[in-house]
Amino acid sequence: MSATYYLTTGKQKLGPLSEKNIIDGVRSGKISLFDMILNNQTGEWMMLAQHPDFSDLDPANDSNSSSEYGDHLAVGLISDHESDEKLDLPEFITPDNFPILTPVYWYEKDHSDQRLKYLDVLELIHSQKLSEQSLISKNPHGPWQPVINWDEFSPKSLEDYKKASNEDLPDVHIRRKSQRFNCGKVFVALSKKGTGFQIFCADISKTGLGFLVRAAKCDLNDELMIKFDDKLQDSKFDAKGIVVSVRKVKLPGANDIYIRYGVRFTALSEAGKKFILSVTKP
Repeated sequence: MSATYYLTTGKQKLGPLSEKNIIDGVRSGKISLFDMILNNQTGEWMMLAQHPDFSDLDPANDSNSSSEYGDHLAVGLISDHESDEKLDLPEFITPDNFPILTPVYWYEKDHSDQRLKYLDVLELIHSQKLSEQSLISKNPHGPWQPVINWDEFSPKSLEDYKKASNEDLPDVHIRRKSQRFNCGKVFVALSKKGTGFQIFCADISKTGLGFLVRAAKCDLNDELMIKFDDKLQDSKFDAKGIVVSVRKVKLPGANDIYIRYGVRFTALSEAGKKFILSVTKP
């Protein structure tokens, strides 16, 4: 399904519009690059010229800095006031009435009474109060999906938002793309310091795993060698990986604090591949 957009040009609210509608409107002078557009990725208003989908658009040769509707509201002061007033829309707009514009908010399943802006969610991820698998929705009643499943939090969307917004973007790295499976097995790991230790693997995917230990064993970006067994035989390892996340966690029903490491595989032996396939069957 192609993307749809909503604009406000002073007192007029326009949409839903296709990308072609907007391009045609700019070229004909009916829409200005200074008109405000709702960014579907972030739920924020920005000037059309700032939107990543239209940042390279050139205005009509004979157009000035305002659209034919004029009377622009100041940037950042766009109202989302609801109105039943019938609007006169440009000829290329097909709906009879403009749908009511409401800002996009996000909700965390465990705190569905609190609405969050896009930046709020990013800050919670940055502060490790939300993880890639935390369930969120655009509706306080769901449907709920893990953060990693929402396109708005993909690396591309984060990069587009960073380019199009003047807001400071928290340092957020959402790396997990493959489905994770519960593992609950004890493996052996060896750090680059030559220290071997047992790890409890909480979850695993085709691209990495997460493991828990009671005390710090390695650092961010450290390389690990992993044996998918609780003991090492013949000095052979099944996987090589790099530590991509470190955080403290509590297990449900327990007060003990554990350290959770996220590891992305950089190499798998044939035995390692067979093991991964055996435990990641849907």
